[in-house]
Amino acid sequence: MEKKKFTTTLDPQLIKQIKIKAINKNTSVGALLEKLIKDYLKK
Repeated sequence: MEKKKFTTTLDPQLIKQIKIKAINKNTSVGALLEKLIKDYLKK
């Protein structure tokens, strides 16, 4: 599947937290957000 760029605006504290979470999970912010969105949409 081809990836497409998507940009949005978030609270700076949320950005900091998601970056830290991605580092701790040894993944990228994009990959982490993609997984979270997929999980959310399955509900």
